[in-house]
Amino acid sequence: MIRFKKATWMVAFFVFLGNFLYPDNSLSKLNFRALWVVRNSMINREEIDKALQFAKNNKFNHVFLQVRGRGDALYNSQFAVRSQLIKNSKFDPLEYAIQKGHSLDLKVHAWINVLLAWTSNKLPNNDNHIIVSSPAWIDQSFFNKRTLSGDLIFPKDKNLPKYLSPSHPGVRKHLMNILEEIITVYDLDGVHLDYIRYADSDFGYNMSARIMFEEQYGIDPLRLVIDNDNDFSNKKAFESKKMLLAWGNYRRNAITNIIKSFNSLILNRRPECILSAAVKPNPNEAYNRFFQEWDLWLSEGLIDYAVPMNYAIDSQDFIYQINSIREKLSPKYWPGIIMGIAAYNQEVIQTRDKIRFSRTQGISGVAIFSYDAHKENTKLFLPIGEELGK
Repeated sequence: MIRFKKATWMVAFFVFLGNFLYPDNSLSKLNFRALWVVRNSMINREEIDKALQFAKNNKFNHVFLQVRGRGDALYNSQFAVRSQLIKNSKFDPLEYAIQKGHSLDLKVHAWINVLLAWTSNKLPNNDNHIIVSSPAWIDQSFFNKRTLSGDLIFPKDKNLPKYLSPSHPGVRKHLMNILEEIITVYDLDGVHLDYIRYADSDFGYNMSARIMFEEQYGIDPLRLVIDNDNDFSNKKAFESKKMLLAWGNYRRNAITNIIKSFNSLILNRRPECILSAAVKPNPNEAYNRFFQEWDLWLSEGLIDYAVPMNYAIDSQDFIYQINSIREKLSPKYWPGIIMGIAAYNQEVIQTRDKIRFSRTQGISGVAIFSYDAHKENTKLFLPIGEELGK
């Protein structure tokens, strides 16, 4: 409770300071006002109608609609199994949402979870799901390994998420098929990438990745973990440290290469389509822990927008993340930042104040996570809508 009050007062102070230094007519205008809509609100016409009308009523002009949640599809696909959330076999949620969204003058983005494929220890009951049909595609953690055998081991006592390996050729081809299908079949305004990263720093040890790394560098990266004695005083340890750095870069490049392929495909097939990515808010942590070099993606024009998921409740943490971006990213790339702000874990007034503080920082776009946070009582969103409309 003390922390909650402190956070509220801190944001109030900075918003007061922002109001004093920056009157309404000098705050940055929010040209990009996005709302994330989770797949549970995409299951039928009625739910979609409510979500999109809500977005329109509350001054949003972009919607990120989740159509790939757990390796499945909330649209008609040749490459992914149909989501079990969709009960009407003839209904195409994405097609309907695009038509409805455009009628409301909303820009519609297909939100896809790129590498996250499953979050339960119980396997999908559809044999065509990629987790069942292509187990060799699943990424692995060195914590699950006690030998160099390459056996696929999931811990029995932990419900770890199942990610696809970005290094596996089959995964890369699958993802390109998914993207090409979406941008060619559907009249989308944008594609929004989520989970375009590793699960954590201990992941990446898929057998395919290990083999390819060993072919290039002469050592299995798993051995770097098993043999590492943390003593860098001798030549062998020094070489191990160099190889660990190379292994980090290898994983980082695997993610960036997917982004490059996506960018190239969109430029060739649908150049007007906006490409954005939800990213870890601190660029340094994103780089070192999740191998997500999103500041490079933005600076090299590989994506149009980065959406840092700055979901911090505490105002100091929220401001810290903004400062970490400012320290890493040149000012000329700042227009490519859409600040992701949470509505699910804090009072709506706190969310509103964070939007306003972002405007004092010259940020010209925000994305709110998510519609589903208060969809049973949409009146709670009124302060957010009022701020977005200024």
